[in-house]
Amino acid sequence: MLRLSVIVACVAFAITSGVSAAQPAPAAAPAAPAAAPAAPPPGAGVNAAGTRYDWQGNHKKAQAALAARDYKTAIQLFTEILNSGRLPKAWLATTLYLRGKAYRSARQYREAVTDYEAAVQADPKLHPAFFELGATYHSQQQYAKAVSAFGQAIALKSDQWNYYDGRCTSLASMSRWGDAIRDCEAAVRLKPGNANLIAFLGRLYEESGQKQRAIELYKLALSINPSQADAKEGLAQLQK
Repeated sequence: MLRLSVIVACVAFAITSGVSAAQPAPAAAPAAPAAAPAAPPPGAGVNAAGTRYDWQGNHKKAQAALAARDYKTAIQLFTEILNSGRLPKAWLATTLYLRGKAYRSARQYREAVTDYEAAVQADPKLHPAFFELGATYHSQQQYAKAVSAFGQAIALKSDQWNYYDGRCTSLASMSRWGDAIRDCEAAVRLKPGNANLIAFLGRLYEESGQKQRAIELYKLALSINPSQADAKEGLAQLQK
């Protein structure tokens, strides 16, 4: 159990920070940003006095700040845009989603949850927001809620390997080995040849008591990446 908890902690850190983790790093990659809606018609955002609020220019600045990890500035700008009364309705879900990412990256999880929930209410098909919501719940150790949110992302977009891997990690945190194995196997099918995922799958089989299958997977992971640390450690433990 100790070694699995270390892996889950690594994945949780990567989900939280967006920085690659040692085990299994790709699983924590943030969802791709939602596609921007079409530009509004000319004249949108002009108030009665004829003064234009440059929400588009500020939106670009906010996104640039988010990309630069200047989360405070990004949050301030997105908040200003949302409060301006000039944001076209078609942009509401995307803007809430992006501010949620800034909040989550700043480890302001409650605010992130609020924004992600508002984003999916505005656009129930915004699957990256469901994924990010799951990742945020995982960071709060609210694993059942994380599983539900990841599941909604999968229901909308079932070809994303990291959506399955995110849910797998939360399921593993709840010691739901069978369900975690099914999700991790789905992730491996969608991203074959990933040594980190295969090693994590081996760990899940080890924790479920299926040691021979775990050994096979550790060996497979090492055939792809001989330096895969978790597979090396797991194999050494099982072959003592």
